[in-house]
Amino acid sequence: MEGTARPQSLPPGTHREAGGFAWATPDGWRRDVKTGAEVHYTSPDGSQELVGKSSLARGSLLETWQTSERNARQGEDYRKIRLEETTFRGHPAVVWEYTFTLRGVHWHARLLGFTVKGKSYQVNTWYDAAAEQEALRVYDKVKDSFTVL
Repeated sequence: MEGTARPQSLPPGTHREAGGFAWATPDGWRRDVKTGAEVHYTSPDGSQELVGKSSLARGSLLETWQTSERNARQGEDYRKIRLEETTFRGHPAVVWEYTFTLRGVHWHARLLGFTVKGKSYQVNTWYDAAAEQEALRVYDKVKDSFTVL
């Protein structure tokens, strides 16, 4: 009928977040809502964290992250792997990948930010480098499930 809309169907296993997105997060992980638009999930053993967030798009995400990289104390042994523009499902995106050491643990970070219709979204992960194979499998699954609502 004219004027009616059906709710967007979500991929199997995904759930909605208040930030205007849905994603499939692993069962048994601790959920921590930082703000209505930023949610963290931590693996039971603490070796990986996933972050989903959204905000109004403001300026260039690449420039924002470049400034963050210059100004922030990244932790011991910070090493940038890449910080560059890309696309994510046809949308302008930025990927920032780096490693660092925190309290003797070697961590790997992968951040993906992209813009859709004036909103900026991020799907990020930090993981213990020793758990890389499983962490990347989890991250790829979560990233593939990420749906803008």
